[in-house]
Amino acid sequence: FLNSLYKEKSKAFQNVNIDQLTRLVNQQNAQVLDVRAKEAFDQGHIVNAINMPLEDITSGKAKLDKLKKKPIVVYCQIGKSSATASQKLTEAGLEQVFNLQGGVNSWISEKLPLSKT
Repeated sequence: FLNSLYKEKSKAFQNVNIDQLTRLVNQQNAQVLDVRAKEAFDQGHIVNAINMPLEDITSGKAKLDKLKKKPIVVYCQIGKSSATASQKLTEAGLEQVFNLQGGVNSWISEKLPLSKT
């Protein structure tokens, strides 16, 4: 129990819901980051999201310099890979990282539109 409590407290990113994501984008000009594979991104993604696959983040290939100064909302399909990506981004020095709970599936369940490439 203490170990899981410590892990929860030690992560530097926050989980957010759809409403919080919308506020972050509208009020703080947050960048939305889709960490799914390019094929999944091309099938449909949150409007104005940029695609940065989890593999690129974990391998260090991702170009993060432009993102360091702004809030980042990370999502994947269900919220698990994006939590890993969020942790890696905070370890890379990004200070305002948010993970969308439920991923794009929660976006779809709210009947919100997806953009296609």
